Amino acid sequence: MNFQYPIFLDLAGKKCLVVGDHPEIPFKIQGLLAAGARVEHQPACDPADLADRFLVIAALPDNSEIFRLCEERNILCNSIDDPNNCRFAFGAVCRQRDLTIAISTNGAAPALAARLRQKLERQIGPEHGEFLALLKELRPEIAARVPDFAARRDLWYRIVDSDALDLLRKGDAVAAHASIRALIDRASSTSRSDTSARDADR
Repeated sequence: MNFQYPIFLDLAGKKCLVVGDHPEIPFKIQGLLAAGARVEHQPACDPADLADRFLVIAALPDNSEIFRLCEERNILCNSIDDPNNCRFAFGAVCRQRDLTIAISTNGAAPALAARLRQKLERQIGPEHGEFLALLKELRPEIAARVPDFAARRDLWYRIVDSDALDLLRKGDAVAAHASIRALIDRASSTSRSDTSARDADR
């Protein structure tokens, strides 16, 4: 298999099946549950067990049959340590709240992906998750106050390049919010001025 297309899935309420035994199984189940999936774990699998499944994780002595069955039913299948019987691969994940970074080596060297994740974890701290939560909260207001797409895009880059993240890292959330607020106010004022100028030219 050639795992070249990165994707993030919404598994809330999806029926997922984990089959077999492997040291990684508890971690896979934990991840699925954290994503809101409905998870069932069993030692073996019959074709009937695949009814209405969205995703299957297999760890059997021979995964070829369950992979074939999943392919026939358009079910996503991952076979642990068996890339030839996988339709998708798990990445090494670095996560801070809504911020998720996944690293893949296309199945060639998972240990390298794990080491790269550890390096990222030393650089990306809780302040990044807090920063993202703040931006998520402000997103509707920004869309309303800066309706022009190009101006709004420029504003987003000014925000992420501002001192707000450093202020959050220092524990000063009030100053971080004020810094972002000033950028929004300035962009909104410019947007209103541009609109007024265009109206005057008509």
